[in-house]
This record gives sequence, structure tokens and C-alpha cells, in this order.
Amino acid sequence: MSMWMRRAWHALVMVWLLLWAGLATAAGPLFLWELRDAGGALRAWLYGTIHVCDAACFPLPDEVRKALATADSLALELDLADPAVMQRLGEAALLPAGTRLDARLPPALRPRLVLASTRMGLPPEAVQRLQPWMVSTLLTVRLAETVGFRTEQGVDLWLAGAARATGKPLWALETVDRQIEALSGGGDVAQLAGLIEVIELIESGEARVYFQSMLDAWRAGDVRALDHLLREALATEAMVPLFVEMLDRRNREMADTLVRRLDSGDRPFVAVGAGHFGGPAGLLAELAGRGYQLKQVEPAPGSE
Repeated sequence: MSMWMRRAWHALVMVWLLLWAGLATAAGPLFLWELRDAGGALRAWLYGTIHVCDAACFPLPDEVRKALATADSLALELDLADPAVMQRLGEAALLPAGTRLDARLPPALRPRLVLASTRMGLPPEAVQRLQPWMVSTLLTVRLAETVGFRTEQGVDLWLAGAARATGKPLWALETVDRQIEALSGGGDVAQLAGLIEVIELIESGEARVYFQSMLDAWRAGDVRALDHLLREALATEAMVPLFVEMLDRRNREMADTLVRRLDSGDRPFVAVGAGHFGGPAGLLAELAGRGYQLKQVEPAPGSE
């Protein structure tokens, strides 16, 4: 497996329009919620994460670190430190032997993909061996890197490392095969639309402005604004089936998995991409519909 492919695996747990981060010190409410049952008992914490950061993202706010320390386990979408997960993702990312990505693309898009790949430092011939969803992910990861943000400094990875350092159990909200199904879902039209959106973002030179808007929404704890940026500001109508697969269906499934763990007595810290939180089919709405109370956490005065 080549180095440039290996560096992209950590981005596969998110929608490829990465949720941007900069300074983790919040400008408003945190992207952290207390989850309480109908009787008011604290049962879990929900934290909306971003998957690319720079060193300025850390330390995370005091309230986040305290919640993680108090929880009895850490729940992630997937545990990307599991070698079996990495191997399966790598296998699924490849097109069948003897096929090329160009065969699935309109002729006019092919030279644009070559230019975008070259501009992002990806070998065009290597890109031809990959599934569209993987190419979209790679291009977005490299675009993030051009302005100083890396998956190696993502919040999810930091949380996983902190949990392991203290012996806190980790568990996954879904299987790797389910995530691959979602990444590759929505049909050919939606997959193509997603790839075009990433290429256009590279061509436009407007990535920094768009990602900064996401950063502002995340730092303000503004779920509605972030959901709008993710689903409407850049995405096209053709991508709707992909968002249904990537977000809506998985939100229901992750809520079901979490509730089963809560029913067994667990008190976890749950960290998933912040894009899963908003909207009528978001994770917050799903859990509220199951009778849980959710309270967004405010940073304490003077906290980091």
C-alpha cells in the first residue's frame, strides 16, 4: 500500500466534505451534549468531532476532557487503529482488476480529474485504480493538507489515544462493511456528483472560505448552521441519495446501537462526526425521539 493512500484511511469515517477545525477553544456552546434518560439520570455524552485539525486544536476544552474521563467507555464510528478495519477499507477502495475510473466518468470530466489529482499531489494513474468515493476522500484530504490541516491531528484519533492511555474500553457504533456500504452508496449519479463537487472546490480556489465557515459553525456549537453548510451550501440535488446513505440511515442505526448499550448499563462518551448531529434525521433528533433528554454543554468561565 503506497504512503499517499495510507494517509487517507483516517478520513474514511466522514462525509468527504470534511468538518473543519482550528482552535478548539469554543466561541459559544460546545459541540458536546449530556444525554439523560426520562428520569433525568446522566447516561452518556455525545461529542461532535472534526476529523482534521492542526496543533492549535489541542488541548480540547476542559468539559470534553472531563466527560471522557468520567465515562466508562469511548464509542467511535469505527476504531481506525484496528488493522483489520484498515485492511478491509483498503480492499474495498480498489476497482476490480483491469478496470479504470475513467470508464465511469463523462469524457469532459476526465482531464479535470487529472488536473485536480496532479494539483493535490496524487498520481493520476494510481487514482484510476480507485473507487469514486475513495478518490473524493483522497482529494479532500489533500486539499485540507494544502492549508495546514491533517487527519493525523483529528479529534477522533486524539480521543482514541487518550482512552487507550488510561485503559478505557473502545467500541464501534458500526461495522467497517456498513461504513463501506454507505461511502459507496446513493447510486452512480450521486457518486459522480460527489466527485464533481470536490473537483469544483479544488478548481474554484474557495476551499478556505468554505471550510472557515464550517469552523465558525463548529466553534459556536451551531448545529443548524453546520448542517446547512454540509447539505445545502455546496452539495447539489443529485447528492441527496448519498446523504441519505451517509448520514440519515446511519444516524438511525447508530442511535439503535447506542440505546442497546445504554439498556445494558453502559455510560459512554460517544464521539462521531459533527455532521451527524443536525436536521430532523440527525443523531440528536433520533435520540430525542427515543425519549432521551439532551442538553448542550456550555464552557465554564475561564476553561481552556
